[in-house]
Amino acid sequence: MESPKKILITGGAGSCGSYWTTALLKKGYEIRVIDREVGPLRSMEGDKLALFQAGIEDKDAVKAAVEGVDAVLHLAWSFSGEPLEVFEHDLIGHIYLLEEMVAQKVKHLIYTSTAVVYGKPQYSPLDEKHPLVVEEARKPLYGIAKAAAEKLCLMYWSQNDLPATVIRFWWAYGDDIAGKHLRQMLKIAAGGEPLEVPADSGGSFVHMADLYQGMELCLFNPGAFGQTFNFSTVYVTWEEVARMVREVTGSLCEVRCIPKDQWEGSAFLADPWELDDTRARELLGYSPMGASEAKDALKTAISNRWEAMKTSSERA
Repeated sequence: MESPKKILITGGAGSCGSYWTTALLKKGYEIRVIDREVGPLRSMEGDKLALFQAGIEDKDAVKAAVEGVDAVLHLAWSFSGEPLEVFEHDLIGHIYLLEEMVAQKVKHLIYTSTAVVYGKPQYSPLDEKHPLVVEEARKPLYGIAKAAAEKLCLMYWSQNDLPATVIRFWWAYGDDIAGKHLRQMLKIAAGGEPLEVPADSGGSFVHMADLYQGMELCLFNPGAFGQTFNFSTVYVTWEEVARMVREVTGSLCEVRCIPKDQWEGSAFLADPWELDDTRARELLGYSPMGASEAKDALKTAISNRWEAMKTSSERA
C-alpha cells in the first residue's frame, strides 16, 4: 500500500492556508506547515500535521520543513511595504525554498501569486497573457516582488527541472472575507452615510472552495507544470457589493454609482478586475460554483465580517 503523500504548506496558518491544510488532511495527506504564527493550527497538530513556527527566510527551518515532502504549496508572504523587508524576507526566503526543493528533488511546487501582478488592466477580461504592468499596480512593491517570485519559479522549472505551477486570483472569500475597502464600506453604511462606488466596475471574487479545487487540479498534474492559471468564481460589481453591505448592516443609506471620469476614490476600484479563467477550465477541467450561489456566499461572508466587526476594534 502506497504511503500518504507529504505536502508542505508555507503560510499554512493564514486564511487560505488553513482552508487548504484542513481540506488536504481530510483527503489523507500528511501535511507540514511553516508559518511565523502557527497558533491557529495548534489544536490540529498530530500524526498527520507537523508545524514549524518560522519565516521562510529561516534557511535551517526551511530545510527541515522541506525534507521528505512530495510537494510544496507556497503561500507565505509578509505583505510588507518596506522594500528591504520584502527582499530580505520574502524573496530571499523564496530562493531558499526553491533551492531546497531542487536539492530534495521535490515533485511539484504550486506558487500562489496574485492578480496584482497585472498592474493595471489593459483590456478585460484579463487572461494569463496580459502584460504585467507592475509599476502601475495599486501596490507596486507587492506587484513587482510577486512577479519576480513567479519568474523565479518558472526559471527553476526550465533550468533546474523543478516542476512548478503559478496560480493567480483577485479576492478570495469563504465563510468570512477580509479587506480594508470592504471594512470601510461597512462602517460608512452603518453610519448612514451614502455609499459611493465607481460605476461599471468590479472584480472576480474566488470562493475558497473553488481556489482549493483549482489547486488540487494542478497538484501532481504534469499538464500543469510550467503553467500559469487564473482562478475565479464570479464577477461582482461594486454596486452589487454596496447593496450587500447596505443589507447586512440594516442601513437605509443611499448607494451612489459615480461615473469613472468623476471617481475620486481609490483608482484600482474603478478598474475592471474581471479574470478570464478559460485556460483552467479547458486544460484542468476547473468548474467553479454557479454565480447565484457564489453571490449568496459572498453576502454571507460580508455579513459574518460585519458581525465580527461589531464585537471588535475594527469598527472603531
